[in-house]
Order: sequence, then structure tokens, then C-alpha cells
Amino acid sequence: RAAFAIGFLILFVFIGIYSYVNFVLVRAPFDVGMMMLGMVYFVFLPSIVTTPLAGRVVARLGTRPSLWLAFAVAAAGLPMLLGSNLDLLLVGLALFGVGTFFAQATATGFVGRAATADRGSASGLYLTSYYLGGLIGTAILGQVFDHLGWTACVIAVGVALAAGMLLTLRLTIQPASADQMPGLMQPSSKTA
Repeated sequence: RAAFAIGFLILFVFIGIYSYVNFVLVRAPFDVGMMMLGMVYFVFLPSIVTTPLAGRVVARLGTRPSLWLAFAVAAAGLPMLLGSNLDLLLVGLALFGVGTFFAQATATGFVGRAATADRGSASGLYLTSYYLGGLIGTAILGQVFDHLGWTACVIAVGVALAAGMLLTLRLTIQPASADQMPGLMQPSSKTA
């Protein structure tokens, strides 16, 4: 269940930043035009490079430290989103993207490993939670942005990232029963 909540929070924060940063970018001091606004999404390029590394990092560090690292990288980008320097804001968006993409890959992999039976259902529940987080993130963080502004939206995202970090403490992999893994003896529960 903690993995589903983490998935919820990953798209919640992702949508909260990338949906509403556009409104910030088209206003002063940035005044980014529509054509350039589309180019802003090149900040996802580092994520394309780093996301495939998630499996190796998890194999080396474990799920929990990998998620902490991912959330920390995403959080490191948040203060950069609050200034008036476009280059710094783009670096912040890139860091945030790297962190959230990496967290998504890590959490998805965890669900696949943690499900001892009916992996398809576990994956489906994870994806449902993930997309529900995006839907609710759009609604809630949109209201925060409309009524309290960009800074409050970024702070709310930071709080959600912190909640994700705390939820990692609840991630465990239960041992498979003997009938699920014939011939293998499993120790008691293993932490992520």
C-alpha cells in the first residue's frame, strides 16, 4: 500500500509542477513566448538518460535509499523554481524531472518485486494510484496556484515529496509462501 501511495504522490507532484510552471513562464519576468514554451520541455532529456539507471542503483543501494535519492534530487530543484533567472529555473525543472522519473522507475520496479502473487493486479493498482495522483494533483495544486500563487504550489509539492520520503519507511517485501516458490525457503519479511 505504501508503494501505491508513493506512486500517487509521484504524479501528484509532477503534474503540479509541469502543469503550472507554464503560467509562470509566460508572465514577467520571463515572458516566454508560445514557441519557446514548448522548447522548455527539453528539460526532460536528462531524465531519459538517468531513468534507465534506476535498476542498477536499486540493485546497489536498495529501494528505500534509491527513492530517498530520487526525492532529494527532485526537492533540490524546487528552490530554483522560485527565482527570476530563467536558466536557473530550467535547471530546477531538469532536476525535478530527473528525480520524479527516477522515483517512478524505482517504485514501479518495487511493486513488481514485492508482489508475490497476482503481479498484474498489483501493477494495475499501482498505475491506478499513480494516475489518480495526477488527477487529484491537477485539481488540488491548481487551486493552490490560483488562490495562493506559485510559491505556495512549490511548497505544497515539497511537502508531498517529504511525505513520499516518509512513506518509504513502510516499504517491505513479504516472503513468498512455499507454494509460490517451490524448493526455496524464505526468511521472514525483508525491508526494501
